[in-house]
Amino acid sequence: MRRSRRTILPVAAALAVAAAITAAPTLASTKNAGWEPEKATYGDVTVTDVHIAMSDGVTLVGDVIYPADKDTGNRATGRFPVLLTQNPYVCSLSEANGGDGAFFADRGYIYASVCVRGAGRSGGKFGFMDRRAQLDGVELVHWAAHELPGSNGVVGLYGCSYLGLTQIFTAGALGRHSPVKAMAPSCAGTDMYRESGYSGGVPTESVEYMFPGIAGLIGARAGVFGAKVIATGEVGGDTAYDGTFWRSRTPGDYAAKIVRNHIPALLWSGWDDIFTRTSEEMYAAFQNASAGRPVYGSMKVGQEVSPRYQIVVGPWGHGQGIDANLQLEWFDTWLKGADTPMRHTQAPMHLYQLGTNTWVNTSEFPMVDRYTQYYLGGSGALTTSAPASKGTDTLQFAPPQVSSLTYNTPAFKDGATLAGPISASIRASTTGTNMDVIATLYDVDKDGAATQITQGNLAGSFASLVKSRTWYDANGVDVRPYPRFDADRWLTPGKPVQLDITISPRVYSVAPGHSLRVTLTSMQDESKCGALLGVHPCFPTANQLRTFPGTYTLFRGDGQQSTINLPLLPFGFFKPTGGNGAEPAGLG
Repeated sequence: MRRSRRTILPVAAALAVAAAITAAPTLASTKNAGWEPEKATYGDVTVTDVHIAMSDGVTLVGDVIYPADKDTGNRATGRFPVLLTQNPYVCSLSEANGGDGAFFADRGYIYASVCVRGAGRSGGKFGFMDRRAQLDGVELVHWAAHELPGSNGVVGLYGCSYLGLTQIFTAGALGRHSPVKAMAPSCAGTDMYRESGYSGGVPTESVEYMFPGIAGLIGARAGVFGAKVIATGEVGGDTAYDGTFWRSRTPGDYAAKIVRNHIPALLWSGWDDIFTRTSEEMYAAFQNASAGRPVYGSMKVGQEVSPRYQIVVGPWGHGQGIDANLQLEWFDTWLKGADTPMRHTQAPMHLYQLGTNTWVNTSEFPMVDRYTQYYLGGSGALTTSAPASKGTDTLQFAPPQVSSLTYNTPAFKDGATLAGPISASIRASTTGTNMDVIATLYDVDKDGAATQITQGNLAGSFASLVKSRTWYDANGVDVRPYPRFDADRWLTPGKPVQLDITISPRVYSVAPGHSLRVTLTSMQDESKCGALLGVHPCFPTANQLRTFPGTYTLFRGDGQQSTINLPLLPFGFFKPTGGNGAEPAGLG
């Protein structure tokens, strides 16, 4: 467990992160049945340092890549749809090197990349997607549709990470009948606080890297802003909680507005992304809004789905695996009116099944109506029957030693499939006033070798749930908790509390003869905290380091059961309808 804050990494490391999330999409050979990727009909030409005036007098600066005549190199005649991206990263440099823009321009799109307010060449004060920046997005859409030379008035929104989140804010802030006819918000989800920034209420690698490192990623103006965010959170201020700062930047709150504005959205994530869970929840939010259901609820069994809202989750990390041809097909479908299979699919979730390395297509999230509960039992057992006798196990929070408890299921003779959200309901007390319990799920083969599947945690001071946003299965089992992260509610020493832990969802095939293992720990293994971006609870705040120490007692048995709640289906339940390999075979 790291007690000190992470030092700011060199500019070279910051540039590497920016490059990873703004790089050209993967040029895969994916073909959807009934649709062929367009050939590069055009060349491309870049106009750099285009100035766009905002309504408050601030000037934003960007670059525009146009389709060009291959013979002359001059801008092609005619009008084209525009792909707009709002980019904060390394925006002191132009887009003249091609990349994403060149790929789309060569296929008949104008690509406009604009530096966000307070970044690179753009003027104004940096605000990390604040309300003024969200208004900028609206004004940029109208500029792209009505003032940009060569535009045909139709706009698509494009980009990953920060560039994906700005799409959501822009599309939600627009009115009906806007020029935006499609969006592809990759590497983004419903909530920045609850997954990428704070895991179970504890700061992650991502928030610890992003804000101190923001000067190298974006610029000096952003660095001043980021330093304030971190300093405020460290002393228990608003940014340490899901308070005013994060709530004004909650993408899920815009889902119903985007659906009302009739803007199709293709989400793109990975099982090692920093938006794995919340991207899938954003899919559910879109589908719920489309069906007239509560945005933050779970989808119901048999719910009708719309092909206008789709998601791809692959074997990738943040900013990786984005297939250029599938993105092109998405925009051709909705911006150019192509009658592709994407327009008609009734299985809009395209998921890489870990363990079999195949792609499956489905529609509902969650995917399992009735969960299988495994009870913590004596001698490290996980059983489907509740233990009759009472018992306790203990963990210590005493850095640097990592205290842990391990529980195992019997072997699955015929194998099994994990599919969707996972949770743990742990009854526990502490000798102090707070605690952090981390639950890690492993696949254990016949020889005893363990492979980590997923993880989640919860700080005890955030044990209170928002019931209306917590998901339950048909039997009332809490399968996707939604804790209140608005304030610390300190624990009473020795008094048991229910910790409902959100564990990142997976689609994972458990081979015949394998078993599942759950390890409970009181602190994050430091070896997991080395990545620049991650979702581990690596950097407790000063208040948490002061209140986490103590002996944690975990209860099991009659009247005090602790469970792991698993979305289990039979082995081989999902057919590999999406093919195999690094990318899905198509989104039809």
